[in-house]
Amino acid sequence: MAGTERIAVCTFNLHGKRENDETRFDKIAWKLARFRPDLCALQEVIVDNGRSTAENLAELLEAKTGERYYDHFVETHLFYGKYPEGVAVLSRHPFINRWAVDLNDILIPPLLPRKAAIVEVGIEGKPIVFASVHLDHHENLLVRKFQVERLLEALERLNSKNAAIILAGDFNDTEDSPALELLRERGFIDAYRALNDDSGYTFPAKEPKMRIDYIFVKGLQVLSARRILTDPGLSDHFGVYAEVGVKK
Repeated sequence: MAGTERIAVCTFNLHGKRENDETRFDKIAWKLARFRPDLCALQEVIVDNGRSTAENLAELLEAKTGERYYDHFVETHLFYGKYPEGVAVLSRHPFINRWAVDLNDILIPPLLPRKAAIVEVGIEGKPIVFASVHLDHHENLLVRKFQVERLLEALERLNSKNAAIILAGDFNDTEDSPALELLRERGFIDAYRALNDDSGYTFPAKEPKMRIDYIFVKGLQVLSARRILTDPGLSDHFGVYAEVGVKK
């Protein structure tokens, strides 16, 4: 589209730590490299031997694309009580700002501590705020709504430049939930649903029955959206990919 810069964004739940991680992450990187993502949200990122799997994936993408990838990891809790786990952002663009936003100060405590990894980057001279989230899996739907409220409060405080916003990740919620309804009320567009009317299921990867992984945008045009990384050997989630447009 004339006068529009296409931004490639994705989200993927890495499914923690597994025995075949060296081979698994190499396959993930090869598949992601095809899309040359500008921004990617990652969940269930693990730290082992002082390095996060986000950092490892950034290096693999660099090797396969020839481009620098920056990573921002935010620890949230321990994976099986041993390995630090959290959320992360990968970016082809240097970070202008980086934040960790606490999502735990809510009326109903989450089952696990949760935070959002948020960055600001500049693309075509325009500021973009991008957040990676992994909302709680509590059976009470209000927990995730409260977490979205905290996230939106933080974004209002941090987004001093009135930048376009992209929220991506594992929301642990279906599209008719209070949490996602709140996002729509605040002007966020579900990128996949904007262009697709099929189920769009993303979980579980072997027999998908739910759509819980999303890319939401505000102040950007959705140009394309699809599921990616659909091989069940890569994760228990599918990834989601979208191209969004920012005016040059």
